[in-house]
Amino acid sequence: MTKFGRKWEYVKYFVGFILFVGLVFGAGFVATTEEQLGSAGEELLGVGPEGSTWTIVDVFTGFKTKVDASKLDSGANPNGQNTSINDGDRISVRNLGTDLFPTGTVSTTASRISSLHTFRKRSGENLVMRSVGTYMEWYEEGNDAWEVLKTGLTADKEFGFADYNINADLVSYTYFGNAVDPFFRWTGNHTLVNGALAGGEGTITVDSTTGFPSSGTIIYCGTELAYSGKTATTFTVVSAHACADNRGVAQAVEATASNPRGNIYLVANNRLFISGVASSTQAVFFSAYGNATDFSSAAIVNSSTAASPGIFNLGEGGGGVTAMVQDENAIYIFKRSIIYKATLNDSLYSLTALKSFDGKSQTTGAVNSRSVFAGGNGIFFVTPDNQIMNLARVETIDYPQIIPISDSIKPTVDSINFASSTGIVWKDNAYFSVRSVDATANDSVFVWNIRRQAWESPIIGWNVGDWTVYDDGDGEDLYWGDSATANTYKVTGIPLDNEFDVTANWRSKQYDFGAPQYLKELDNFFVEGYIADNTTLTISLLLDENGFSQTYTTNFTGTESSFLYAGLDFNLFGFHPFGYERFGSNQDQSGKKKFRVYLNKNLRRVPFYNLQVEFASDGQNQQWEVLRYGFEYRVHSQPENRSIYRAF
Repeated sequence: MTKFGRKWEYVKYFVGFILFVGLVFGAGFVATTEEQLGSAGEELLGVGPEGSTWTIVDVFTGFKTKVDASKLDSGANPNGQNTSINDGDRISVRNLGTDLFPTGTVSTTASRISSLHTFRKRSGENLVMRSVGTYMEWYEEGNDAWEVLKTGLTADKEFGFADYNINADLVSYTYFGNAVDPFFRWTGNHTLVNGALAGGEGTITVDSTTGFPSSGTIIYCGTELAYSGKTATTFTVVSAHACADNRGVAQAVEATASNPRGNIYLVANNRLFISGVASSTQAVFFSAYGNATDFSSAAIVNSSTAASPGIFNLGEGGGGVTAMVQDENAIYIFKRSIIYKATLNDSLYSLTALKSFDGKSQTTGAVNSRSVFAGGNGIFFVTPDNQIMNLARVETIDYPQIIPISDSIKPTVDSINFASSTGIVWKDNAYFSVRSVDATANDSVFVWNIRRQAWESPIIGWNVGDWTVYDDGDGEDLYWGDSATANTYKVTGIPLDNEFDVTANWRSKQYDFGAPQYLKELDNFFVEGYIADNTTLTISLLLDENGFSQTYTTNFTGTESSFLYAGLDFNLFGFHPFGYERFGSNQDQSGKKKFRVYLNKNLRRVPFYNLQVEFASDGQNQQWEVLRYGFEYRVHSQPENRSIYRAF
């Protein structure tokens, strides 16, 4: 063999060795890749096709309607009702419902609850009062019933209330008026009839007469009756009227015809302030220092007013006073176009306009008394041009600022009637009852999440005429009176409105994934959350505007075990529940269990420009939460539809 031939043999051996090594390692690489990704034809959830991208949404920012649904932030919802973003970490059906208060049969009487108030006595006792038709009533906890406190009132008038617990006689009083009938006050003394009365008796036996004066007037079974004496358990009368056993007995309301007849009441600086007097709507009357019934010789406030009664005569801006509220060391007095700040310095009040006012420009004020309320470190109010405002102190600024909190839902509030709006702060939310344009009574509630500084989806189904917070001895709860019927309701933590279903939905923004000009297609859709056994969660995808290109809808139930992750509690050493449970979350009292689901079976690749997702439920006590959802998408492989091309 020649020298050249031997070199050629060496080359062939070397190349063969390299090919052998390549085949061995290549086969191993291929085998490993198949083991990692699965055999051919196997559907691998979470592993996307080439060119696809996952977008996950798990932070929720509330109800927003100001701009186009495609321009909202990722976690906003432009549509929704009866749902909540909670702490911004999850979407859920609202965790609020109602029970008739007290329990019984719903009244069909057309007279609305025009006023609701909780009288808080110095003893700590709470008494709920309400006006309906021509009556003032109080709730007698002893027999779980509404009892008549005053009859013959002017029908359907709204009352102002104020509790005043500092008096020379050391008696608690609540003061109230409706701008037509006389100035009233009530001690809150009450008891129960002990033994049925046939009528004509000279003695009325009750459970106790503690707190009642030695002589005076009582009211029971809807009729007032004078008594001339009492023992520990009896009242001496001329002739009792018939009444059943265990009915409520109350000390009668006192009326003072000469005092101001207003319907806007406020206690501040150890005085009672009254406005809304029909003959002097621009004026605020205030009592003598330490005496809420003394308005005698009240005059325009000046340097010599000191402890005497007085009057703020507020001529600027025209029109009458609409509301009064106290915050920090000042009293804020609202008209429709101006807000005054009244401050007590020693014995002299100083009165200034809170914001600029020129008498002609549209300026800031309040639409009515009940739309002005305090809570959450500030004052909330509604302006005549349908803005919802928060008057609060802003960090680094040494005086209160008026902040419009309704800007993000401006198109919504512009279409609302706030004439009879009434509000309250309860826990971490401010509630505003409102009326749809064509409605005859309040029929919706806007909810401002104070902690998140965001709007929840509106509550639909609550006809709130007025609110109150009442403690029946087991803690405070929120109550409201119906704006259309003679019913009062207690707010509960269950999404069930007395005996009626709650219909809830939450619809996302329109996602165009940062490329509104491109057609996209969806490869996968993922949802994670919690659901209870009794619940059906309807999940919908809307491709393009309201599902113009395609709508997908499925009903997911809390009994579909294939998608539930509900293991037994892991409790290694017998920990206290704090050590192994998440209170108020997964394994909570509603029985919600964690679920994860990919909705990609039978998912046709329909091209779209944007998409929305909606979560909805309809039924009694439906319990669900969505923690996050995600889309796997990619740019559509085909060109745009040329039918929407046109020449300039």
